[in-house]
Amino acid sequence: MIYEKTLKTPTLSRRSIRCEICLFGEKNGAISAYGLHFKQSAKGIVCAEGAISLGAEKKFLLTSGHAAERFERTDGALLSPSGTRYPFAQTPLSLFCFITKTGEKEYYALTESGCYKLGAGSAEEAGGGGSCGAVHAERLFVADGYRLRWSAPLEPQNSQEGTQTAGHTDLPSADGEVLAMLSFRDTLYLFRERGIASLGVRGDALAFTASHISAPHGIVKGSVHRCGESILFLAENGLYSFDGKSCKRLNAGGFSELDLSNPSTAVCGESYFATAVFSGEKCIWCINGEEGHLIRARAEELFGGEDLLFTAEGELFRLTERGLPAMRRKECVLKTERSLFGLSARRKFLDGILIEGRGHFRVEARGERGLPRAVFGRAGDRLRFPLPVRGTSFSFELKTLDEDACVKAVVLDLREEAAW
Repeated sequence: MIYEKTLKTPTLSRRSIRCEICLFGEKNGAISAYGLHFKQSAKGIVCAEGAISLGAEKKFLLTSGHAAERFERTDGALLSPSGTRYPFAQTPLSLFCFITKTGEKEYYALTESGCYKLGAGSAEEAGGGGSCGAVHAERLFVADGYRLRWSAPLEPQNSQEGTQTAGHTDLPSADGEVLAMLSFRDTLYLFRERGIASLGVRGDALAFTASHISAPHGIVKGSVHRCGESILFLAENGLYSFDGKSCKRLNAGGFSELDLSNPSTAVCGESYFATAVFSGEKCIWCINGEEGHLIRARAEELFGGEDLLFTAEGELFRLTERGLPAMRRKECVLKTERSLFGLSARRKFLDGILIEGRGHFRVEARGERGLPRAVFGRAGDRLRFPLPVRGTSFSFELKTLDEDACVKAVVLDLREEAAW
């Protein structure tokens, strides 16, 4: 006896799902994503900063103290903004600008072996060396290991110790060596290996008061900068903001995905920058407030100031407000995490996608198994994959070569297997 066979096909319900995308963060109802050369803006996710070449590589030191000016570093010398050349056998660790009682600018260079006043094409020794320093309360302070020295008031070149002139103090060693110093809100802060010390100075050398402030261990040397109304620095477990009283770990996007070994860091305007490695590729990590993004540039050393400069592959570059990557790979890449899009865990067939925004994109969709499917097209158009992508959840990779590209949301055209 032959029985008639019938094939029962699953019932599929067609869905149209709109999802916003949240870059390096979480937002209710949005898909989490990470981007390479994309950043979040009020209009959506847009291309990050571009860069233009300024020619052959140059390196700089930025003065701190009463003014911030760039000095060019060359082999065995410093070149001031006015073109004056100062010979140095070793590259200074820090430069300071001090405005005298007569309103003139004086410059001082700190090395491990000495502190030098820069004169008319010469460098005159003005005190002992150290690892870092700062201009504060009309004095020049220098740290050398656990020892803190200061100049006479209004006379940075005067290191002759006396009751009301220059002096020094030895700090407790439990907090480790001083890595950086910053004058901030009428207080001198010393960033150490295992904490922060605040030094209150009221003009009298006998009225210095020091106090300990708890801070995360593993402060990264060279990462401490004033940024807007706070001080930012890197530690072993994240980026921190310091307001003069306490430290706060910033939920800065992308940190957990980055290799920040031996970073070069700088500040420009309200943004903090650090060199990093993301997924094996060199890039620049930019943080503004608590929003972070990655700039696709193989940067080696960063220099802050009025604009951000960086060296890469023998050239000097300047960041621009927006643009495609300036080197090698020109694509901007956005990858989403796998998501159910608020639907069930039943089987689905993804037929197409629409990108709300602007620009041309290559969109690749992937389910849990099987081959990914890709489609090319323009934002605003319904793009259909050559074959449906099968899975219960999906992830996407969007790539663009459009400098003005913008992604506001994606609308998914899919079919979901009905419940039995």
